[in-house]
Amino acid sequence: MTRQELRDILYRRRYAVPNAVTVGNMFCGFLAIMYASTGRLEKAVVAVLIAILLDGLDGRVARRLNATSKFGIEFDSFSDVVSFGIAPAVMMYHWAFHALADEFGVAVTFFYALCAASRLARFNISAENLKSFTGLPTPGAAVFVVSVINTAPYEQTSFLMRVVGTVVMIATGYLMVSTIEFFSIKQFKLAGVKLKGRLLIGSLIALTWHSPPIGILLLAFLYVASGPFERVKHALPAWLVGRRSSRGEGAGKVIALK
Repeated sequence: MTRQELRDILYRRRYAVPNAVTVGNMFCGFLAIMYASTGRLEKAVVAVLIAILLDGLDGRVARRLNATSKFGIEFDSFSDVVSFGIAPAVMMYHWAFHALADEFGVAVTFFYALCAASRLARFNISAENLKSFTGLPTPGAAVFVVSVINTAPYEQTSFLMRVVGTVVMIATGYLMVSTIEFFSIKQFKLAGVKLKGRLLIGSLIALTWHSPPIGILLLAFLYVASGPFERVKHALPAWLVGRRSSRGEGAGKVIALK
C-alpha cells in the first residue's frame, strides 16, 4: 500500500474521529448514572465534567477534519441527552430525593430531563447562531446541577436539601426551554473585557483553585443567572448595572448645545 492510498483510506474514514469523541461523551454520561446509582456521586460529578469537555471537543474536531454530517449532529444530540439530561437528573434524585421524597423526586428530576431533551430538539431545528443561545444550553444546566451536588457529594437527608434540589431542577429546566438569550462561551474573548471584568475573572479563577467546589458552583451560577439578568437589566436601577441615567444623558446634551 502506498502512502497516498493510506491517506485516501484515512480521509474517507475521518468521520470516525469526531464520532469516537461523541461516544466518549455518551460513555461518561452513562458512567455518571452508574456511579450515582451506587452512591459514588463524587465520581459521577467528574464524569459529567469530562463529558462537557468532550462535547466541546467533538464539534471542533469535526470542523477541523471537514467531517461534519447530519448523522454526527443527531448522534451528538442523543449523547447530550444522556450526559446532560438523564445523568444530572439521576444524580440529583439520589442526592436529594431518594431517601425521603421518592415519588416527588421522580417527577421533579423527570421534568429536568424532559426540558433537556426538548432544548436539544429545538436546537437541532433552529437556525445556527454563533453569538448566543435561545434558552440555557444543556451543558450549562448540567454543570450547574452537578456543581450543587459537588458541594456535598453524598446523599442528603434534610428537608432543606429537598427544597434546594427542587428549585435547582425546576429553575434550570425552565431556563432550558425558555426564550431567554444566553451568550456563547465559545465567542468569549478576554481582550474585549474591561479592567473590572478581568479582576472579577481573576478572582473567580483564584477561588476555583483554592476551593474547586465553591469556585465551580459560583462560575456556573453566574452563567445561569446571566440570561435572566440581561432580560431584566433595563428594569434595574442605573447604578446597579453601571449605565447612565436618562436624566444625566439629557443634561449632558443640553450643556453641549449651550
